Amino acid sequence: MSPRISFFPAALSLGAVLFAANLVAEPQVTGSATPPAEPMSVWFEAPARSLSKPRGAMTKTGTKDAAAAPARKIDFLQSLPVGNGRLGAMDCGGIELERVILNESSVWSGGDYDGNMHDAYKSLPEIRKKLFAGDILDAKKLLDKSFRWADGTKRYHNDQFGCYQTLGDLLVVDTDAGNDAEAVSDYRRDLNLMTGVVTTTFKRGGVTYTRELFASKPDEAIVLRLRADKPGALSFRATLARPAQAENFTARPGEIFGMRGQLTFDFGKDGKGVCYAALLGANVAGGKKAVGKDGISVTGANEATLFLTAGTDMHSPKFLKTAEAQLDGVMKKQIQDVRDAAAADHGALMARCRLELPVTDSSKLPTPERLKQMKKRPDPALAALYFQFGRHLLVSSSRADSPLPANLQGIWAEEVNTPWHGDFHSNINLQMNYWPAEPTNLSECHLPLIRLIDAVAKTGAVTAKSYYNAPGWMCYHTQNPWAFSGPSNTSAGAGSTCGGWLAQHIRMHYDYTLDEKFLRENYPLLRGASEFFLATLTPEPKHGRLVTAPSNSPENGYVIPGGNKSSSLTYGATYDQQIIRDLFESTANAARLLKTDGDFAAKLDAARAKLAPTRLGTDGRIMEWIEEYKEVEPHHRHVSHLWGLHPGTEINPNTPELFAGARKSLEARGDASTGWSMAWKANFWARLRDGDRSAKLLSLLIGNGAPNLFCLHPPFQIDGNFGGTAAISEMLLQSHDGTVTLLPALPKAWASAGRVSGMRARGDLTVDFSWKNGAVESVKITGKPGKAVVIVAGGKRIEKTIPSSGVLEFTLPDLP
Repeated sequence: MSPRISFFPAALSLGAVLFAANLVAEPQVTGSATPPAEPMSVWFEAPARSLSKPRGAMTKTGTKDAAAAPARKIDFLQSLPVGNGRLGAMDCGGIELERVILNESSVWSGGDYDGNMHDAYKSLPEIRKKLFAGDILDAKKLLDKSFRWADGTKRYHNDQFGCYQTLGDLLVVDTDAGNDAEAVSDYRRDLNLMTGVVTTTFKRGGVTYTRELFASKPDEAIVLRLRADKPGALSFRATLARPAQAENFTARPGEIFGMRGQLTFDFGKDGKGVCYAALLGANVAGGKKAVGKDGISVTGANEATLFLTAGTDMHSPKFLKTAEAQLDGVMKKQIQDVRDAAAADHGALMARCRLELPVTDSSKLPTPERLKQMKKRPDPALAALYFQFGRHLLVSSSRADSPLPANLQGIWAEEVNTPWHGDFHSNINLQMNYWPAEPTNLSECHLPLIRLIDAVAKTGAVTAKSYYNAPGWMCYHTQNPWAFSGPSNTSAGAGSTCGGWLAQHIRMHYDYTLDEKFLRENYPLLRGASEFFLATLTPEPKHGRLVTAPSNSPENGYVIPGGNKSSSLTYGATYDQQIIRDLFESTANAARLLKTDGDFAAKLDAARAKLAPTRLGTDGRIMEWIEEYKEVEPHHRHVSHLWGLHPGTEINPNTPELFAGARKSLEARGDASTGWSMAWKANFWARLRDGDRSAKLLSLLIGNGAPNLFCLHPPFQIDGNFGGTAAISEMLLQSHDGTVTLLPALPKAWASAGRVSGMRARGDLTVDFSWKNGAVESVKITGKPGKAVVIVAGGKRIEKTIPSSGVLEFTLPDLP
């Protein structure tokens, strides 16, 4: 008999529970050599395991990442994620102890408060004077004094700003002591990306056990279904636990078990944090159920299903009643109906876009082994799996009605102190989360970000007044659910263009959908962002070009000329200028399309012409700053000065010198970097029409990630997953230049044959196409009848008109 813990008290902390669980001797487990029937599956042959030593917070290049939080256990990186846009769960697949990590997108510490320095703008003229005179260090001292936050003040403080946190864990302990001596065989745990269901199967003691975990959008519940093919073989105890700020309670005696708490908000005497609650119920077939103060006990069952609902008071004071009603509703239904409805709902979004790439023998391997083999030989179909994994993560973390957009970890976290607060970083990370939304046919998943932008514009109007005494709105690079828009540190305080970058997503959504109603409703966001820059751009002293001041190039620094000091503070960084140029063009075009604001559009055109341009240095590279400074970190993870290549469009084949300069810049920056940076570089190389180099970056991104395909910064940061998916779409189809360009950056390893269906192009077009031996064969484009379309494929420029059926189909070899 192996050591066994008694059922732990419900009030025990999660850390104590998991420590106690480690005393349980996990049985010997042998996996199944049979892959899942669905090729778009992430799967394991063993439960998630913990490391005896924590994973280090080191980058792949071996440099210490000072911002990294304490490393998470490996079981999180071997767990499988499901979600419905608000509720999330991670399946660790244990035998003696099944751990399901739980999340709800609004479980945040902190709260709403005004963190702006309302008189900061008074120092702006002097800061600019020093910057233009070259007194960078003195300018920085003044900026530090007038813009910077300080702990203990109401400017910016961790306990006020808050942190995204885990909801807790659902813990299921096997209580059948007769299983102790039995080995486990034929183990497989797989996540079907097309249905959003995790299925775990294994054999033990002559019994086949099956578990299914999914997050139901129709029923707003996390569901864990447990079955055995032998009557009475299921006996377990289930509870909810959390590392801190939690208490268990019986929501309804004998029926519903719960966990609740209130999170920290340290702001004055009246500061009250977010309240949360999770409710757990069970339906049992062929056995007995008991609900007590410590959890739910099931004995001798053939089948049992655990249902969990949860919520917070961030969006509704009646959240507990809502969660209870949701639990009652789902528990009244037949479990197969609940499961089928959830899978159909998830699958309807996933099935819109499919990708087939060449398959190798590696496709039959468990995902962790497949990652190892990828480093030895190409596995194109793994890129197709990664593409759908990114889409699954977006569907699971950002639905049309999700109260919040996907954060730095989507919605999946196991800590109460997530790295970088698990917040919304808008100097690339938040935007990267949504790069795949439009091209991979998940347009409505983009909407939670649009709503956050609208909220940030309101708080950002106060920030614009506080730091620049300007109209319109702006924000710095760190947001929370209450749309915090002020600076969180000095470096961030120098960067005023995060709002301008966020506004690009208004144009992006319109360009793909041509939804004029959407554009009209959100045009004020574009106008407000542009108003701010019209008021704050200032002429630089050498050439009179309009620039931002202060400015920076996230998050790199340069060596100040004439000494050995360095700084990130400057004026007119290339990144800023490119974003503003794009914003002014988008706003002016929107105004003309909507037949409004003609005079304002003319002002934008005039100011745009005076902006400091993107320039080349003496070495032929794109200059990162207004002057040709030496970088502090030549291989820095941010490549902000290439924003105009991607996601912007000003650097393109029609600007050949800049196009060549972008290539030289990327060569100098190098390939190996943090996860999300390699994803961005894969997009850059796709825009440069270099498919093999883009595929190399994609392989580095995937190969240096976690066993469950999560991107590692490190630690886990989800933007790289979304950026990688976007890069694959850019390799296959580009439409930012007014054409539908097919296979602009096809890697040689993918060239033999492939097929895409349901990809989206700008202009409200849906595109299907296939290729063989690197050449496009068949094309199908769905769009508005009568619409003119320019297709570029195989070196040919093909001009067509969508017929009255709304479907244009042709085969390239048949064309003259």
